[in-house]
Amino acid sequence: MAETSTFLAWAESLEAMSYYEILRVPEDASPGEIQQAFHDLSLRCHPDRFVEEGPEVAAAAASVFKRAAEAYNVLRKPAFRVRYDAELKKGQLKLDERAVEPKKQHEQRTLFMIARTPKAKQHAAKADELLARGKLDDARIQLISANQHDPNNDELKERLDILYEALMLEPGDLL
Repeated sequence: MAETSTFLAWAESLEAMSYYEILRVPEDASPGEIQQAFHDLSLRCHPDRFVEEGPEVAAAAASVFKRAAEAYNVLRKPAFRVRYDAELKKGQLKLDERAVEPKKQHEQRTLFMIARTPKAKQHAAKADELLARGKLDDARIQLISANQHDPNNDELKERLDILYEALMLEPGDLL
């Protein structure tokens, strides 16, 4: 795979790169180009590929992947991208997404309440239970199944997206 020193240097250099440079796309890249660039980069540097290369390389891969996901999450959302472009002109390379747009506040509706089909409700109830116990990855699996049984439920899809974001923010989850 990657030579250790090369990968470590790459991980360190990311802090001095814009989101466009990280994803290797021009500033006028289309949403599709941004998505494709993130997909390609994540295939090359996903931390799971480097587990056997030692903890230093695995940590560097996790760092690269996390920074690429950060870049993708900002550039794929039009409101974030406009704000990022303005900040980038001022020399700011990173963007605090929370400063751009507050997260939607959901009323206290459980996943079970959101799911509409019997099978989706069954998986959603398990996901609710796992979330309450802090088992985010196991809950993710149940929520994916719930979405498969209730494919036109946008609120359920949104909750899955939120769960993915939470998993990306968990320390050490990528190693």
